[in-house]
Amino acid sequence: MGNAYSASPAALIAGTRQIEQISRLANEMISEFITDVSATSRWPGHDDSYAKQMLPQEKEQREGAITTGSSLSEAIVGVGDGTLANLKSVVGTQNGVLGAIHDSDINSGDADGGSHGGKH
Repeated sequence: MGNAYSASPAALIAGTRQIEQISRLANEMISEFITDVSATSRWPGHDDSYAKQMLPQEKEQREGAITTGSSLSEAIVGVGDGTLANLKSVVGTQNGVLGAIHDSDINSGDADGGSHGGKH
């Protein structure tokens, strides 16, 4: 006998919902972070010697943090998209197999859905 494949559509649905919630929260968090960190961008000052020294470093660190957070959020969304695609594939395969079994029963004259050898 060949390799068996099994999947739980209900578990995939639950997992997809959880990942969608995590994705939404990650997007909200990065948006909030961008807003909050932007409000602090002038803390080193404006035009004194300290500001001239610190502003480029602050900007680089702020943009790096934003890029990292955005990339993390995109990765989480990607996992959700992949899980959803997997779910669609599993359900499509499951429906195809069930349809083929039903068609096989009809074509073999077993229109009662596969009840073999018993009284009804």
